[in-house]
Amino acid sequence: MTRMRFEVLAAFAVGALLPVLETVRRGIGHWLISFSTMFEDYVAGGLLLVAALVSWRSTGYGPPLLLASWAYVTGMMSSSFWYQLEATIRGTAMEANNLTVLGFKAILWATCVTAVVRCMRRIRAESS
Repeated sequence: MTRMRFEVLAAFAVGALLPVLETVRRGIGHWLISFSTMFEDYVAGGLLLVAALVSWRSTGYGPPLLLASWAYVTGMMSSSFWYQLEATIRGTAMEANNLTVLGFKAILWATCVTAVVRCMRRIRAESS
């Protein structure tokens, strides 16, 4: 049995965590206030889960789908993380648990960036 690669295992974990963390953070009622804010985390999580399953099953579409999914989520997390960091530094962050949220976002963002780099390296190595 082969060991599961970081980017696949992380896709399963982050894919499941994104919608859960956003729902815990904002509450289920936030769907009625800002549908798009909630929906983007659910879409991102779904993309990662689908890509992780396809990659885990070792189909030819796995690596490019995983890279595309990680790239999408990295873009989403980049803007979210940097805006939260800027608001924290400026002292304009209004969220009650701002530093906790910022910490989770930093971990998620670092995981995304690492996964994108590893996906690109894997695709390059397999195409050589």
